[in-house]
Amino acid sequence: MFKKVVASGLSLMMVLSSTGYQQLVQVHAETNMLSKQLSGIKSVEADKSEKNVVWVTFTNGYKGKLTFLDNGIFRYNVDPKGEFSEYATPRSSAHKARIQQYPDDSDKYKHPEATVTNQGGAYTISAGDVTVTFNQQALMSVKSGNKVVLQETSPLSIGDRSVVQTLAKNDNENYYGGGTQNGRFVHTGKTINIANESGWNDGQVSSPNPFYWSTAGYGVLRNTFADGKYDFGETNSETATATHDEGEFDAYYFVSDGANGAEVSQDILQEYFKVTGNPALLPEYGFYEGHLNCYNRDAWADGEQKADPSKGNKTWVTTNPDGTEFKQTEAGGTGYEIKENLQSESLMGKGPTTKNNVPSGVTTPEQFSAKAVLDRYVENDMPLGYFLPNDGYGCGYGQNGYKVTGGVEADGSSNAERTAAIDANVANLKEFTDYANSKGVDTGLWTQSQLSPDSNNNTSWHLLRDFKKEVKNGGITTLKTDVAWVGQGYSMQLDGVKTAYDTITTEVNKRPNIISLDGWAGSQRFNSVWTGDQAGGNWEYIRFHIPTYIGQSLSGNPNIGSDMDGIHGGAPLIATRDYQWKTFTPQMLNMDGWGTYTKAPHAFADPYKSTSRMYLKLKGQLLPYIYTSAASASNLNTKNGDTGLPMIRAMFLEFPNDDYAYSKNMQYQYMFGDAFLVAPVYQNTELNEETGADIRNDIYLPKGETWIDYFTGKQYRGGTVINNFDAPLWKLHYL
Repeated sequence: MFKKVVASGLSLMMVLSSTGYQQLVQVHAETNMLSKQLSGIKSVEADKSEKNVVWVTFTNGYKGKLTFLDNGIFRYNVDPKGEFSEYATPRSSAHKARIQQYPDDSDKYKHPEATVTNQGGAYTISAGDVTVTFNQQALMSVKSGNKVVLQETSPLSIGDRSVVQTLAKNDNENYYGGGTQNGRFVHTGKTINIANESGWNDGQVSSPNPFYWSTAGYGVLRNTFADGKYDFGETNSETATATHDEGEFDAYYFVSDGANGAEVSQDILQEYFKVTGNPALLPEYGFYEGHLNCYNRDAWADGEQKADPSKGNKTWVTTNPDGTEFKQTEAGGTGYEIKENLQSESLMGKGPTTKNNVPSGVTTPEQFSAKAVLDRYVENDMPLGYFLPNDGYGCGYGQNGYKVTGGVEADGSSNAERTAAIDANVANLKEFTDYANSKGVDTGLWTQSQLSPDSNNNTSWHLLRDFKKEVKNGGITTLKTDVAWVGQGYSMQLDGVKTAYDTITTEVNKRPNIISLDGWAGSQRFNSVWTGDQAGGNWEYIRFHIPTYIGQSLSGNPNIGSDMDGIHGGAPLIATRDYQWKTFTPQMLNMDGWGTYTKAPHAFADPYKSTSRMYLKLKGQLLPYIYTSAASASNLNTKNGDTGLPMIRAMFLEFPNDDYAYSKNMQYQYMFGDAFLVAPVYQNTELNEETGADIRNDIYLPKGETWIDYFTGKQYRGGTVINNFDAPLWKLHYL
């Protein structure tokens, strides 16, 4: 590691850790042949009653509405239907969550009064420090103070299924945002999809966001749930074009007169949060590692014995505290049903207490329980923050009501027996929660189905959910929402995570840890982003995640995490390097049960195990620093001057006057808060196959600072690039 010598004495860590834009998945964001281009202005008039509202009438008869919300924030809506809806149309009328945190007329906004002047056919609208001008050709330009930040090069084009805005692209102007654009963080000269591809790998999109911003001093949030495509100079190097598949133009604009990229970023993100809501501040335990697996479905046996002779069996190997191997064999997976006389997994080593159809002779030995897995973390001295015991299709968290169906009353409610099975399973969950809490670990659940008992007589009772009871009685405060519940994304995801967030905050008044994917604008106020299901065991897994994390953090959701060494595959070297760099990220998920080995930091013997432990404990030691940075990222004023800036910071956010810090070459290093420079080992450069040692090249140390290797104390002068930096297996380079 390195640290930077600064007047305050803060240490800067630098952690050692190549991406291209893959061909984009096609979305429908293309110009409609029947589109109408706004060709001229007929009139511009201030609203007579709402002093912050201005109406624009175009020569084709369309009307536009500008609503000035705050100093630096305004909304521009051109609706051919003349409806000017308050909120974007959700993809289902059942979805009630909104992109905005409150309506435009809320007293949370200052609503600066707008004035309109006309000089030579050009209309100028002023409100606070913002000036919007429309020329005779209906081209809009925007100024913040005396600084022009945005200029249209073509009038808006509005069709039945396509709306296009084309803006001037200036030299040295960079573009960021768009959500989880895997493998990318700066989009200048490229095109990105704003569409839920549910794509987890490099070049794909998993949690899109119709929000982008420019270092020129503006940001745009398209108020829509429609797919889009943003071309930041790939087709035409002089323009940036944003297209969405809809029939009206509706956007919030955020403007800044910041002198550099850091000031602009901070202004734009704070304004974006003003409209869409502050990012969730995770509970402290959410920054520690989480363990997730299913413990209520499969058959198990000790050692390498067959757990179920009729099925395929897999032997899982971890290590004991003394380094010896610990083996257990599992038979099961999605769709598996336990058979007579087999040993079943469970939460606490206990069977059902109410009506059930568990086959005869089935036992639930404690050594195959979630409790035993948690105990192995404790025995191996591995820090753990939370545990999800039902992460698997067809799992549940208790065997009460196993394979029992029916029990639905005429009104759709559950009869007494059905309800009793739910309550007994919640009691089983509570017993596990109480035990986990006694070890300093919180609990949560994975979600594949609706969060209240359904009215389907064919649903097995042990799979029924009652989220309010799980929270209030079962004691859980974490919820991971998977694709089966929020996978359609857009308004479905936003509505789902809001429901989960509201339930936890109202039922037990605790700060929730909602982990989700397939998100959209506004979801940052409810959930962290999980990047999805990838295969580990290869350098590519680490490589593309680094720019992904940086880019997501610049998109308005600073809370991001991913599976440790992937959900699938895996290898000890990659796992150890993954533990190293993700120590300096918000969330770490051990998604067990799908890979080539047990996904746990004690899966492999030393030196892997002790190295992973060292970094997990280091993260615990850094929690005061991490939590302060997390509060700033949640747009809370910690009096450190970084309100609204993410935890994972692109280099230019801390070194805005260093031109090289804006370079795409910075995609494999970042600042973690204001004090740690992280540069992960992300590829095989000169790998020693026997020891795992390697080197890291191309580490840029920003100028104007003296940098210190945290482990060795060696000093480095800023403004230089370090090559051949030693990276033994135990060492993450951070300064």
